[in-house]
Amino acid sequence: MSEEEKPIRVVDRRMFTSDGELRADFEPEEKAEPVRPAAPPPAPAPPPSPGPAGTAVADKDAPGEAATSQAFIGLVSFLASNVYAALGIDPMTGEQLPRREPGVARQMIDWLGALEQKTRGRLSFEESDLLSRVLYELRMAYVEAVRPPGPEPPR
Repeated sequence: MSEEEKPIRVVDRRMFTSDGELRADFEPEEKAEPVRPAAPPPAPAPPPSPGPAGTAVADKDAPGEAATSQAFIGLVSFLASNVYAALGIDPMTGEQLPRREPGVARQMIDWLGALEQKTRGRLSFEESDLLSRVLYELRMAYVEAVRPPGPEPPR
């Protein structure tokens, strides 16, 4: 070994031994903050007011409210209508459009799937239900749109 090279040093930073015991020489990398007394729980928020079409609308002053967000519904509707358009289906009338882009439709369906996965447990029931129903419908429309033409399978 030359004089300029430093030897490699390995440091075991695990908290527990192989037996599951706390190591005597363990030092946490981050110093724990002193424990503060818990704040009293916030007062319960009033129930959400009914919005258009019978959906609940979250109050802007109630953070953390698990009511239906109109912005979320708008985002899902926007992406869904673009998926239908990419599949060559007019989202308003259901008529066939001359141009189809199944790759674009698949990408947007995947985005909605990622949105569903990343927001699982954080959405209101209405938002979660809407997203899962829209994803189901879009996936079925995608399968129908990319299926090669041919005779119907026998029943």
